[in-house]
Amino acid sequence: MLMNIQTLLLPHKHVRFCNSLIGLAGFVLRLLNEPRTLDELWALIDRDNSDWYSRPPFEHVVLAVDILFAIGQIELVHDNRIRRI
Repeated sequence: MLMNIQTLLLPHKHVRFCNSLIGLAGFVLRLLNEPRTLDELWALIDRDNSDWYSRPPFEHVVLAVDILFAIGQIELVHDNRIRRI
């Protein structure tokens, strides 16, 4: 990754909220109204009519999911699905 994690994590004067991992994590959490796989989340975010302002790379989606897991907002359930706690 060209940018370091700290630069991407929080919005600041060079990184808009929609490009920060914290912002993306909030959007991912909103999409988890039912248990979903990582591929299903990616498909929802990557489509043209997504409510998110930019198209983040897949790696950023994975990091956003990692953040949510680390702060105890999601858990892994059967069939590799992720759900809100």
